[in-house]
Amino acid sequence: MLKRRIFLVAAALFLIFSSSGIAGAQSDSIVGTNAIKYDEMVDILGQLEEQSDGKLDVFTLREYGIEEGRSEAGRDLYVAKIGNGDKKVWVQGRIHGGEPYGTNATLRIIENLINEKDSSYKEMMKELTMYIIPMYNPDGAELNQRGTILYDHETGKPKLDERGRQISVDLNRDWFESRFDAIESMGFYKFWADIKPEFALDIHHQGTKNFTGTSIPVSMSLGISLAPGGPTLPTIKDGLYDKLARQAAVQIYDSLAPYKEFTVDQYDTGSTVIDIRGGVVSGMMLGINYEGINPEGHSNPAIFLETSSQVLDGERDPMIQQNVIATHGFLSGLATGDLYKADPERWYDIPIRPITGYNTDYAGTIPMNPPNPGVGPVVSADHIKALVERYEVIGKFSNKGVAQTLKVHATSLKHYEETGQYDKVIKHLDGFNTLIDHHRKNNLMTSGTHQMLKANSNYLKVLMEKKNPTLAGKAS
Repeated sequence: MLKRRIFLVAAALFLIFSSSGIAGAQSDSIVGTNAIKYDEMVDILGQLEEQSDGKLDVFTLREYGIEEGRSEAGRDLYVAKIGNGDKKVWVQGRIHGGEPYGTNATLRIIENLINEKDSSYKEMMKELTMYIIPMYNPDGAELNQRGTILYDHETGKPKLDERGRQISVDLNRDWFESRFDAIESMGFYKFWADIKPEFALDIHHQGTKNFTGTSIPVSMSLGISLAPGGPTLPTIKDGLYDKLARQAAVQIYDSLAPYKEFTVDQYDTGSTVIDIRGGVVSGMMLGINYEGINPEGHSNPAIFLETSSQVLDGERDPMIQQNVIATHGFLSGLATGDLYKADPERWYDIPIRPITGYNTDYAGTIPMNPPNPGVGPVVSADHIKALVERYEVIGKFSNKGVAQTLKVHATSLKHYEETGQYDKVIKHLDGFNTLIDHHRKNNLMTSGTHQMLKANSNYLKVLMEKKNPTLAGKAS
């Protein structure tokens, strides 16, 4: 059980969460939107455990009996265990200290679970035992930096390289059979080898990006650290994890689909996809046996989320809640078994940039043969209408009249597209763009709403011109 620690935390740290129309929204959450510091996380976990009526067990790895269960700087490593099911699931956030959304999201998931917010959470509690790590990298979180600094544990001082610089380690590149440089890597590795989870999810951030060939921003990328069909994953368990990881990604993709403000693609590193064997979830899939700690070769499939570091309309909360929805979809799919029914081939329909190779940590860049030409987003007049309707629901227009005029335009667009009158689609898109520009100029819609509608409208125009190239640039 968590040893209660008392902190005089200002009430402002626990901003009341409200986000109209977003799934899982709650007005009484104790988990705010600011980047959460280590002591704040510990205090929130204590509050949640106290409220849980025995449902939540919060402990440190040292309390669990793992000698290495601390960070390089000596901070305890916390785990929240919840649920009574036979299926064990590992969920971790903030392995990179400068990526705070994972901590907020995992704490909200815990809060929803102890409150059994709806029947789906009750099902999770019944079918799953969840080991949730809100802050894998507490030292990096305190410094707001990606990695962690290595210490000489005899002197208590940071280790220095030959040029007198502090040595920093990326904890998500530290699960190798040949080494575990950071002490927390060993602590979590021993814990993983002991509990033997059946699936894992890792929550990250990424920079800003757009769908290939468009100005439509991406709010989340779905990642598999050992590329499906790549050099490594098909060789594990006769390809089983290749299938399961893709099914998990499809499950999450579908769970986010109703929320049109969120836009999802596959994770990439430019013109490559990763095949990283030293990552934590990669080590899990590979079943590494460092120093004989995992002699039976336990392994499990895993995926990761990469939330855009941008904000929506100046708000961090939608990006946090996007992770809550995605994590909920993942856990719910495991609890009900729906994840295992998902079509793994639909992974290849999820948008992605053109890809020419695999970015590895063992052999540089390996060419992909044949290259992946890329997959663009599905944009249509019907999609634009659905966007307008969604933005109306979540309060992004100043009044119903604004939404109504946009829906009328979108309905006309849909009719012309479905009847193959592409010249009229292009003409009405020009009018649609003029209208949304006018509404934005008069502050009748938010900037984020304008950006998304304009980007989708412009891309639809490109698609219409491709259907009939003779129309390009002629409509006005």
